[in-house]
Amino acid sequence: MKRIGLASLAAAVLFGCQSDKPLTPPGGPLAEIRDAEHNQGNAFFFWLPPTVQQRPPATQVFSRALRPVVTIRNLCPNGGTVRTFSGPQIQVSNDHYLANWHTDEDNLDPACTYRMTVSVGSHDLGFADVDVVSSGRELRNVNTNEFIPLLDDGTLPIKFFIGVGSLCRQEAGVDCGEGTARPDENTTIVTTNGRAGTFIPAGAVAREVTIIIESADHNPDEPCIRGLLGPTFEGTSTADGNSCYDFRTDPPLSQINESGLFNTHVTVGICADFGNLPHASVDLLQIFQLDLVDGEPSVQPLNNVPAPFLRCDPAFSPSFGSARRGVLDLATRALGSAIGPLALLAGPPRPLFAATRATMFDLGAGGSTDGFSRFVWSLPSEVIVDFDHAVDKSTVAPGTVVNALYSHVGVTFSRTNPDGLCPGTAVYASATNAEQNNVTVCPEGVSPEFSDEEYGAIVAHFAIPSVRACIEFTPITRNDQSGAGYIEALDVDGGVLDRADSRSDLAQQTICVSGGESLDGISSVRFAGTGSRFAVFDNLFFARVLPPIQ
Repeated sequence: MKRIGLASLAAAVLFGCQSDKPLTPPGGPLAEIRDAEHNQGNAFFFWLPPTVQQRPPATQVFSRALRPVVTIRNLCPNGGTVRTFSGPQIQVSNDHYLANWHTDEDNLDPACTYRMTVSVGSHDLGFADVDVVSSGRELRNVNTNEFIPLLDDGTLPIKFFIGVGSLCRQEAGVDCGEGTARPDENTTIVTTNGRAGTFIPAGAVAREVTIIIESADHNPDEPCIRGLLGPTFEGTSTADGNSCYDFRTDPPLSQINESGLFNTHVTVGICADFGNLPHASVDLLQIFQLDLVDGEPSVQPLNNVPAPFLRCDPAFSPSFGSARRGVLDLATRALGSAIGPLALLAGPPRPLFAATRATMFDLGAGGSTDGFSRFVWSLPSEVIVDFDHAVDKSTVAPGTVVNALYSHVGVTFSRTNPDGLCPGTAVYASATNAEQNNVTVCPEGVSPEFSDEEYGAIVAHFAIPSVRACIEFTPITRNDQSGAGYIEALDVDGGVLDRADSRSDLAQQTICVSGGESLDGISSVRFAGTGSRFAVFDNLFFARVLPPIQ
């Protein structure tokens, strides 16, 4: 009788420079169990009775949203795959997965060893080498502390536990969430700490795919994402989690959907630890996404959307999404008990709604995206509004009213004279006579140059005071009169803090103002052609006063 059988949980794998441990060592298979309790296996994978006599862990969250696969192979030469269990063939309960192997259907050879492997996506989580015996007497002689005995033509219940974190880096402090998105279902996945999550609507994927969300620890001296404009007020890791997360699919989305992207936009959510930031600053936090475009890193801000699957979102709803999987239920309950009543923000540390705050984040804790990568929340200290692109980098059509278009980066626009030429209150992005949009008081179809005397000025109002602001200026000659323009920095009462006038030459130029000695900074800036002289304006830049996080 052979005494070889058992499963060795392959220490999973996952990210960065980690590599998979081989399931089959050189020289042939070993008779061993490798799970969280045996042979330094994956800390989140456990064989359960009657497969192995051990209890599920009391301190882990059961990852019931996965779609594991059990593969049984004959390890004899030319043995091959005997049977595969997947989908509805694997039962899921509140604390385990179960597949029943009816061996009488597979004509097993007692001279061979059979390996049971549990995998999720491309990750092998564990295996057991089974000792097939032909009689009850041999069955009694198998050491069940070391081997999995199987009486030929009997039924072996294959029972196991997978905890949330099995597909993430096996490191202390990593906040992880995992699950399976399916083509015909809404899917909501939240990390163990409740700090990050995603909502994937039905139709977003063409076939089942494993979703992994994982906090990305980074050097506190290094930004989570390089390339955010200027110095940033950026989320940093804390004892409770992280504000920088990697979202990915297994296999890659390029192997799931023909486009390589989600078929519809999905929501990523992150809870931000914003300390004592004032409400005006909190409302300007954005989720930024890092992508590779033609091999080069590209950083893109996401459109803010509600993330009601996170407790830090003002629209939080425990019943959000039709597929309420165990990770979501347990994570949100755990977060609630850890932070108590909520008060503010979020496509994850203390909630974006901190328990001690009375204000509420207005727009939600999520961002809308068509693909996964690295995400972080941030408040850039420097902002450029080019009037060609919206906050999410989408194209602004000529003639678009921009009064509130850039409100979520902290600037809105108005006019000083609604009764002048091109009357009204709208401020426009206009491409007339230009290859790119300018900012103007006139609608599309009318030349974008304007003057203070005949049209009034444009005022840019800052949600957070600025220390410096600039506008690009192009003088326009009319009636043999050379163009000229100005920009003024205003305090909260409308008083002039600083003024800059254009140079006398006709070249395109940038003119800037500062807050000077004002402790309150620049509340708004006003710009126009000087008097009756005309100018075109574009590319507003401002640098914020950022309060330190506490």
